[in-house]
Order: sequence, then structure tokens, then C-alpha cells
Amino acid sequence: MNMENHLVLYQAGHAGTFLVWLINQHKNFPQYDFQWKYTDAGVRLDLGCYGADWNYQTQLFSESRNKSKMSDDRQPRNSNRTKDAIKLLPNHCCQLNGEVGTIDRRLLKEITDQVQPKSIILPVISDNSLYLRDELLNRWIAYCKQNNKIEIDRDVWKYWWFKDHFPLLMENLSRFGDNAHTIDIGKIIMNVKSEYTKLCEIINEEPLVNLNELTIPIRTMLKENYKTVHN
Repeated sequence: MNMENHLVLYQAGHAGTFLVWLINQHKNFPQYDFQWKYTDAGVRLDLGCYGADWNYQTQLFSESRNKSKMSDDRQPRNSNRTKDAIKLLPNHCCQLNGEVGTIDRRLLKEITDQVQPKSIILPVISDNSLYLRDELLNRWIAYCKQNNKIEIDRDVWKYWWFKDHFPLLMENLSRFGDNAHTIDIGKIIMNVKSEYTKLCEIINEEPLVNLNELTIPIRTMLKENYKTVHN
């Protein structure tokens, strides 16, 4: 049976792994478990959805979907799934030479030729404090400190994200393909009905009745740990 695939492309800090996991909770998707990831200080930083991962540098896409080769924490809970949401490793968004906001067209073609995605979904962050704007930026700063061991200028990145990066991404979405869409991840986490309806239409699924319950963990993490810059 051919699987209907939905490819989630994102840059670090945009809560793309959460979006992959959430999409995969719908009726016809694998319904993978998730695992929390922590900073060295023991603060929740991110979550994993390991069954959705595809490391394109080490295996073909078809090989990555072979259940018999998956570890226990990667196994789908829904054995009747007909759809899958995919997360790429190591280059989550097919950017060129590590430059944020660029596209490696050769890599993107290689990926899409194998995945044949029904849709390509890119999470974006709203320029609106009601939708976790500052919390998501602060978590990304914490991510950089934890994973890259670097300090970044919050004001510089705040300006770049909201004045250059996200507007450019939304205005040039077609560069990713005719089937590319943006989803405001802050609105999804805050349960904004119109944005969640848009997501359900993209993946052609009925809305989850327990959406609020599923988004509570990440919403709580962001509000409790990343309301301000986390040291």
C-alpha cells in the first residue's frame, strides 16, 4: 500500500518537531509517542517524534519507513495508518550551505523525488505576542546556548525573524513547490480554530477532539520556561 506523505520543513526554533508529532496524531497517521528533550540544567527544551525522522544521509526514504528496522520508541501505534508526516535529518529545511532562509534546490529535489509529498508544510511564527511570539524566540535562544554553545543577540534576531525572515518565507513560499503551505505554529499551540482548520484541510483529516489536551504540554513549557530569556 502506498503511503500518503506530508513533509514538514522547518528551521531550528520554529517548533517543527512538535508540528510533525501533532500531525501524526490524526486518525490516519501513525500516532507516534513523543519524548521530551532537556537542557543540561534539566529544563524542558524540545520534544522528539523519532518515528517520523528520516536521515537522508544514511538511508533511502523507503528504508526509513521499514517497521521491522525501527526501535521500540520509533514504532507507530496505529498499525492501520495510511498517511505519514516526515521530519528530515540533519538539514530540517533543505537550506543551502547552512544559510538561514536559503533553499538547496538539489537537495530539495532529491528529497521530494523520494517522499513524493502530498503537501509540504512550513511552520512560521506570528508577529503577535498573543501567539507565543516571544516564548518561541526565547526557546530558540536557549536551544542555541544548549546545542551550539553560543550566545546570540536577542534583539538582532528578533528583528531579523519578524521583519525579514518570516515575511520573506511567506512571500516566497512557491519556491518550495506548488503544494507548499505555511502554518502559524503559535496559533496551533494556542488552539486558534481557524489555523487548526487550515491544517486539517491540508492533511485532509477530521479535527482531533482532544487538541487542547495534546497542546497543553508544549504550551505549558513555553509559558513557564520561556516567557523571558532562559539562562
